Amino acid sequence: MGPSLFATTPTSASLSPEEYNEKVYYCLSCHSLHILVDEGLADGDWDGSYCAKCGSTHVGQCAIGEWLDEEDRRKAKRKEIEWNK
Repeated sequence: MGPSLFATTPTSASLSPEEYNEKVYYCLSCHSLHILVDEGLADGDWDGSYCAKCGSTHVGQCAIGEWLDEEDRRKAKRKEIEWNK
């Protein structure tokens, strides 16, 4: 995995209201923010966007603050699963 865009991972609480509401695209399969667009692949219903991590073409959009909140929930769930093994 490549270098992070952030020196430390921000939390939704650390964002200003403008930053919290900034829209991002993310993979609906693996939740990665690493979305690429190949306009040469685009057709009528698909804009050519896909996840660089897993290759999925299922891409969603939300506010970065919402994505961070959901990422925190996913991490907590993974830890819970690990603790219960």
